Amino acid sequence: METWPMTEARRQLPTLLDKVRGGRWQLIGRRGRPEAVVADAAQLAELLGACCPFAPEVFIEEGEVGIYLAELDVHGVGATLEEAEDDLIEAALEYVEDWEDHLYAAPNHRAKVGHVRRLELAGDDAGVRGVLFGEPCAETPRR
Repeated sequence: METWPMTEARRQLPTLLDKVRGGRWQLIGRRGRPEAVVADAAQLAELLGACCPFAPEVFIEEGEVGIYLAELDVHGVGATLEEAEDDLIEAALEYVEDWEDHLYAAPNHRAKVGHVRRLELAGDDAGVRGVLFGEPCAETPRR
């Protein structure tokens, strides 16, 4: 993996991105120390999918459907499965916003970074639905 000095990466961004599109992740750093990785989003989504799976648990009680997502400790509720899924998607995306805002630094939330990044890479609600419930939807656009 190639390491680019910060100023050179700025100057050569199109070249750097061409290398990434070719499947070769690139490092950017200062003083010889890597600080950031430029990676293919689809490859990263695939990697996160393998190491950070989601396993929603569905509960049906008294005419109500509930779905619990232990990985983020959030839940959704609705009169139907679809309504519960929609509610869970909303709760998961709210968690992602809160994580980016302040939870990332909390010791009991730090380890959720892979799951958070996976949802961020999913893009819109349809992408998040695909990630959480396995519906056919690419996590990131493919070239």
